[in-house]
Amino acid sequence: MKLISIIFFLLLFVTQLCAKESLLEVYPAPNGIKESLNFSVDVILNGISKNSFVYYSTPLDNDADNAKDIQNQVVRGINSNPVLNDFYTGGEELPMDTEQSCSYTCFSFSGKVEVKITGNESISSFKILPSSAGIEGKVEKGVLSFSLEQPQKLGIVLNGDYLNPLFLFADAPEVGVPDKDAEGTLVIREGDDCDALKQAVKEASVVWFEPGVHNIGVAFQVYEGQTIYLEGGSYLLGTFHGYMAPNVTIKGRGILAGNAISRKAVLALKRETGFTKRIVERMRYHAINMLCTQNDSSWNAFADYPGKGCDNLVIEGITIASPRQFFIRATGVPMTIFNVKMVGSWPYNTDGFSGIGQANTTVFDCFFHCNDDAIYVAPNNCHVHHCNFWQGNNGCVFQFAWGSAPYTQGGGFIHDCNILHVGHVEEANNRMVFGSRKRGPGDIENVHFKNINIEGPVWSLIRLETNGGGELGSFRNITFENIKVTGPVLHKSTVISSKGKNDDESSTSWIENITLKNIKINNENINYDDFIIGDFQVKNISVK
Repeated sequence: MKLISIIFFLLLFVTQLCAKESLLEVYPAPNGIKESLNFSVDVILNGISKNSFVYYSTPLDNDADNAKDIQNQVVRGINSNPVLNDFYTGGEELPMDTEQSCSYTCFSFSGKVEVKITGNESISSFKILPSSAGIEGKVEKGVLSFSLEQPQKLGIVLNGDYLNPLFLFADAPEVGVPDKDAEGTLVIREGDDCDALKQAVKEASVVWFEPGVHNIGVAFQVYEGQTIYLEGGSYLLGTFHGYMAPNVTIKGRGILAGNAISRKAVLALKRETGFTKRIVERMRYHAINMLCTQNDSSWNAFADYPGKGCDNLVIEGITIASPRQFFIRATGVPMTIFNVKMVGSWPYNTDGFSGIGQANTTVFDCFFHCNDDAIYVAPNNCHVHHCNFWQGNNGCVFQFAWGSAPYTQGGGFIHDCNILHVGHVEEANNRMVFGSRKRGPGDIENVHFKNINIEGPVWSLIRLETNGGGELGSFRNITFENIKVTGPVLHKSTVISSKGKNDDESSTSWIENITLKNIKINNENINYDDFIIGDFQVKNISVK
């Protein structure tokens, strides 16, 4: 017994020692992939400095004819609004060719590291976001430095340039890495022909991508029971496609990117006749699309119990960059998305995570940089927490519904999230933090938002609306609690049922039992004057 006790305490000591062991891992730079000229990042552990490669993405990288228009739209919006103009430029007019980009870098560590960031010009001011992280930096000899002792997903703004931020992803060390040498593992090396490996991929239990650039193409097939592992330093060009493929895990520290995919091809599909073909073909352009048989003819597939989609889906650790459609579109029960970084979102339709109609979905510790709706929050028992968001000019951060789903959905709990920046600069029907463009039948109920920090300015905070008439679903029992906005809100929030219906048209839609508790804008409690509340089938709106 004494020997067993000694062994136990030795094991406990070794475990604690390992837990405190310092580690720093940066990843090799893929050949030929664009490097940021705006930022350089070095990470120092125990006096040893390592350079962390900084990737670069811009709205002009895609080949769509309207790429320049999307960029110019932002500049026009800033120049035409005095509040935004003051925030972005201090009142100066922006030239139409003003650069817009994001830079991003990823590394893993334990212990305490010092991060040093060098910009492409002298640093007169800086922000390390979210402010709630409380990270203090200093500038010495033109270099911004700060310390980290735990994983963080940060937005770095130098000299007030919100149009060209740095996203810094400091991960914990990886756990649960597959055995590279195990039977059933297919190792794909840089330069391998992925098309020629289709049969080998189908037979593998683990598909392992080594560091380097891999052209996987559109709709690289993922099969039931597989683990797809992206080793740190791997850079995959293409999309993943699963169809009724349960028990799939996609993980690692590599990058899945849409750089080589034609946005023109995606837009051409939108114009083609044949609705079913458009759905099937367009969904294959989502960066990760895990679909079900209902997606053959419907965007809004509904999986409320196992067996109807890609069940037991796990996506962890990877970065998804520059998509041409959604970052992730998936159907299954359950689904878990964590520590996923989504960046480089410029065209419309680059939504973040869409799990419309699914049950038991968990999304946590993720980063969303989107130019369309970042995350859909209506799925049954949807749990979203401890995520950071950087929203582009288009789309909601939290979207209840777009279009129609003929089922009652709800039970969502969304809490402890930070919105680092909201880039809306002009009016449209989905430019708010919390929003809905719901049409058609199916109620949404019992959704609770709590502890959401938002750094302004904000175009509009809440627009809880149903649209049209006839058989139209309702909103019931929605709670907004402990919402804090730092900065101005430019437009009132709205709660309107059956918006746009004809005067002689009936509607089955109600918006009722909406609670707004402890919502502050610049430390001032909101009141009913901050809302436009409709007088048709709206009741029990409580502002506390």
